[in-house]
Amino acid sequence: MTEIPEHLLKRSRERRSAMGGDGGASDGGGTSDTGGTASEAAPAKAAAPAASSMPAHPEPAGVEAAPPPSPMVEAYQKRRKVPFWAMPVLAALPLWAYVYTGTLSPPPEGDGPEVLGEELYGSACAGCHGGGGGGGVGPAFTGGAIYETFPDFVTHFEWVRLGSTGWQNERGGTYGANEKPVAGGMPGFGEDQLSDAEMLYVVWHERTLGGENPDTEDAEALEAVALLMEENPDMTLEEALAEAGVEGAGEGSGEGGEGNVAPSDGGDPDQTGSGAEDTEPPQSAGGDSATP
Repeated sequence: MTEIPEHLLKRSRERRSAMGGDGGASDGGGTSDTGGTASEAAPAKAAAPAASSMPAHPEPAGVEAAPPPSPMVEAYQKRRKVPFWAMPVLAALPLWAYVYTGTLSPPPEGDGPEVLGEELYGSACAGCHGGGGGGGVGPAFTGGAIYETFPDFVTHFEWVRLGSTGWQNERGGTYGANEKPVAGGMPGFGEDQLSDAEMLYVVWHERTLGGENPDTEDAEALEAVALLMEENPDMTLEEALAEAGVEGAGEGSGEGGEGNVAPSDGGDPDQTGSGAEDTEPPQSAGGDSATP
């Protein structure tokens, strides 16, 4: 019988052991080899937990942190957002602007006394008396109120020129045909602010706001004097009245409001005011009459 070499038997046992066979159980040498294989597998199993402790995805080397945002970006991120309630307000702004524009009256056209008077009134008088003369801090002109206070335009002119303080100092504590008490508040407009022509244009516009003038003669005289002063803007009201032949200026006309009062001492009849010959009693030929 042929003897099988030992190294071939060893290789046969290792092959059967690897394939799950039991060839190594009948041989004592197989026992020692199997024990050696088990001892080699034990350290491999012990090394497995150590490998699991490492991170699954380690961070790549060389990656830098993101830089901080710029001040503009940071301010944008921190700014307050538009509140919800403001959105409908912003959406309605164009509609409001359209409606507001429609309420504005068109600017006056032309360059006559009436137009200039309206412009001057808007800048100097509308703040107190209202744009349409309806009143406010100052009295109203509408509904004929201006004619109840100032039946003639000359007295109206003087009131605007003097103002409350000037009128009280030169005329007294009341003004107008209805004798309103001078309560103060009406500023005066001196000649350094408005010329006589400009002042008359303002008076014309204020009387226009009051409606139709019940005194047609006063209305015609005002228009005639205004047109005359338009042609001669440096002319004073007194000069314009004289050149236009306007008489009966009414209460408060003339210097100090007494230019139409006739002298009582038999002075020159040419110096008497309008209507003086009708109201002054006839003088005797011998001179002054005796005072009772």
